[in-house]
Amino acid sequence: MDPDLEPHSSGSDGQGGDHPPSKRVKRGSVRRKPACQACRRRKVRCDNAQPACGFCCANETECVYVTRGDDGCKQEMKQVLERLDTLSQAVDNMQNMLSSKDTPQTSRPPEIETQDRRGSVPIRAAEWQRDYLRIPAGRCSADTVLTWPIFQGQFRESSLITTLFHYSHGASEDRPTESWTLPDGLQYTPDEQIPTLVDRFIQNVHTKNPILDLKSLIRSGRHAAEFGLQWDAQSCLVLLACALGCISQPFTTSIQFPQTARSLHDGMGWRAPGFNSSSGTQLREGEAFFMMACRRIGLLRYSVIGAQCHFFAGVYLMYTFRPLSAWNHFYQASTFYRLRLRMIDGLDKSVYEAEQPGAAVAQRLEQSLYWSCFKSEVEIRVELPLPQSAIAEYEYPALFPTPPTLSEEYPRRRDQASDWADSENTHQSPHDDPAGLPERGVYNHVSKLFNEEQSWYYYLTEVALRRIGNRVLNAFYREAPSTWSNIKPLIPIALEFESQINAWFANLPPAMQSYESDPTLSNTGQRYTTDIQDSISRELSWALSNRFLEIRLWLYQPFLFFAVHHPMSATSTVTDNITSPLTNDEFGIVQGLVESGLDCSNKILQARCLRHRHHGIWFDLRALVTASLIFIALARSGNVSLPNIHPGGLRSHLSRTLEALTYWEDEAPDIKKARGTLDNLLRDLS
Repeated sequence: MDPDLEPHSSGSDGQGGDHPPSKRVKRGSVRRKPACQACRRRKVRCDNAQPACGFCCANETECVYVTRGDDGCKQEMKQVLERLDTLSQAVDNMQNMLSSKDTPQTSRPPEIETQDRRGSVPIRAAEWQRDYLRIPAGRCSADTVLTWPIFQGQFRESSLITTLFHYSHGASEDRPTESWTLPDGLQYTPDEQIPTLVDRFIQNVHTKNPILDLKSLIRSGRHAAEFGLQWDAQSCLVLLACALGCISQPFTTSIQFPQTARSLHDGMGWRAPGFNSSSGTQLREGEAFFMMACRRIGLLRYSVIGAQCHFFAGVYLMYTFRPLSAWNHFYQASTFYRLRLRMIDGLDKSVYEAEQPGAAVAQRLEQSLYWSCFKSEVEIRVELPLPQSAIAEYEYPALFPTPPTLSEEYPRRRDQASDWADSENTHQSPHDDPAGLPERGVYNHVSKLFNEEQSWYYYLTEVALRRIGNRVLNAFYREAPSTWSNIKPLIPIALEFESQINAWFANLPPAMQSYESDPTLSNTGQRYTTDIQDSISRELSWALSNRFLEIRLWLYQPFLFFAVHHPMSATSTVTDNITSPLTNDEFGIVQGLVESGLDCSNKILQARCLRHRHHGIWFDLRALVTASLIFIALARSGNVSLPNIHPGGLRSHLSRTLEALTYWEDEAPDIKKARGTLDNLLRDLS
């Protein structure tokens, strides 16, 4: 097993003195069969009788056995490990290619030779192959595309995002908002709704970032509903979960029935009193919960739960198109996490972990928190020129977060009867047990809300793609786009990255490939389902497809730039003002990469214009603008024929993008400016 995926035992280090591992191996005793779940929870001896043990028979309770050696669990973990092994091999191949001056073996023609890039394209291979923690900020965004020479200096740097820095979200330019304020006349959601909102948060939001102890969150939500909210970190986390639960929807629901209400804010204030759509009410309720959470965030200490609160505050702000404020909270989450690591750095880790309750689960959650903070901060820096937090100074020892042991933490499957539901049907109120819910009831409730296996497939793939994506950014975007005119040194690197990305996608479980492999899933008028687990599965598949498209466009963008600014014919590219002229074989490869870039841009225009509010909605719209600008640049240059598109018909080709931008523009000033910019460029083109 990969050592990075080996679950750590909190007590293993502390037992080495009295019970050496060698003695345990030499005893040769037969391992006792594991107890049933009921006996394990009660810490009583189990006689392992089948189909039910004596204790369960005597107490007339259901007897459930879950063993570590279950074939299902073995198969689940085997698939995860196979995916990670594939990534490790791909990274090794890249390192070997970069440490040698020989041409990497790829499926393309072998005549291409890798030249020394230190002169014309100063990319230090040994540096960017290992430095995936830091990336060049804002180098592949729509704002950068507008600075390409094809637009003749019409736009200054950061021309679209300047509106984000001019004034705060929801405020006018002459009256900036310097603090979060709650509009008058807003009524808070009753506390009795908190458990329902927490459940909605688990289904719609936590699935993509599994960094919380769900049993603890559910209990805290039930406690808040019964006794009221406190001023502690747990209440802050519950409030943020409620805020996200208010504004999030299942994937299939939002794309089948898009909200008629687009905006949380309208100018300086809220929408008019006559604005009575359900989505508008949900946005207001979510903002109320968020305001209450903000009043508690300032009381947080440098702890894991403090970092979790800042992280989900950032997620909420991304849902509501406030990327600058979201970056601040992601930055704070990363800082909290890094400071905590420094605080415990001098402690004996084995002793420290042994003293912590639930150390194994806590360690897994901390690993996930690290990667979620790291990923979210990097995602924003891809689009905005912002500084990086101290988390980039720390390379986590584990290449990937440790997946949970499904059989131990959530033994019952979601299709089994829920004791939670039974208890709610038995009592008048679901909150009759203020001290807490039965352990098995919590397990069953969580398993119905949260498909942990599927969520972790998605999460591990996201972590892997983040590392690959960061290496692509470091390879191609450390210098200005003008260096891409010398495209020859980038060809072998692009081929190797392309091979890695394609291999990684091919090794995904079929369920995670379903969105790209089945085009009807992207048609909002077909295959609508009310099954929440199916909706989650489709959203995760859609999100992964978008991530692959994003990285591919980063990979192909230098070659699209080359196609825009250099005639794409073999004779002209040899004699044009290019530092390293291309051979015919190299030119053929560049043409293939340009075609792949066009195909990728088309897929982005089709896949990322859904009206689904989620953590990445702002990134979706920015990706649409970038892809649209690339098509406009190619149409202006005339160097590449655009299949089935003529310059006058480009507006029709981009119509869905313009509709999506118009749909959301009231909430995002930079998106509104981007839509206006596209309109003007298309008008000039026609």
